[in-house]
Amino acid sequence: MARKRSAHLTRILVEGISTYSPYRGAKLNYARDNYESVPQISLDLTTKMDLEKAIKVLYSRGELSKQEVQMLRYVISDGRLSRRDISAMIKDHEGYYVGQRDVSRRLESAYWKISRFLGFEYSDSRMYQIIAKTMGKPYPFILEDGEIEAVQQAWEKI
Repeated sequence: MARKRSAHLTRILVEGISTYSPYRGAKLNYARDNYESVPQISLDLTTKMDLEKAIKVLYSRGELSKQEVQMLRYVISDGRLSRRDISAMIKDHEGYYVGQRDVSRRLESAYWKISRFLGFEYSDSRMYQIIAKTMGKPYPFILEDGEIEAVQQAWEKI
């Protein structure tokens, strides 16, 4: 069975741009002792600049559509917006309806393109490697397919 394509790290980082502050430091506060449905994210300046530059370059190349960039703008303005909120904001501001599924598909597509453009440092493969290392796996820190599926299922809850 082929693994599900995922750009979870990029999604979390893009949604965290709205909380960017130069005074918060440069670490991703993702793992917590207790489960929190909305993890607190602190982006560093370099990550913020990388994400913004990737969006500009991909749009200028025509790889990101106008609608994807529009939806990314809503997410960047407030990372806590639900797909329903984004759909309603588009209806209010633009005057046409976009369904929640379309919003989800467009955003997932945009996150995947950004992740692919930025490379390994912003890919889920990097996260799998970090997770394998923390689990005590030997170098080259590779997870088995079942472990990757379990990680992806945990990510879907966030």
